[in-house]
Amino acid sequence: MSAGPTVSGYLDILVKSLLGGLLIAVLLTLARLRYYIVTGLLVSIPAVSLYTWWWIGREHGADSLRVSVRAAMWSAIPWVAYLAVVYLLAGRAPLWLALALGVLAWLIIAAIFALVLQPRP
Repeated sequence: MSAGPTVSGYLDILVKSLLGGLLIAVLLTLARLRYYIVTGLLVSIPAVSLYTWWWIGREHGADSLRVSVRAAMWSAIPWVAYLAVVYLLAGRAPLWLALALGVLAWLIIAAIFALVLQPRP
């Protein structure tokens, strides 16, 4: 029986959260300074996946890392669908609606991929 999460386990989660928050703060600061192209490019930087996959590889091994990376490769298609919907609706629909429909497009395509790619028992 597992003893449950340890203090170091919670510390790892805290560090990961702080790193993610720092990345978002940098992106928002660059956007406020009107570096929209740089911000757009940095959104796709593999910073989050870099440290996420580092921990997955260290804590769960190469097989788990391969599964995660393969899923991330497939996620490029839902991501492009999200971006296309937001791009096409920007300025034509309220911002919240453009973003919500983009997320909906992402969710639908990602759900299809999850169902198709999920290993069968």
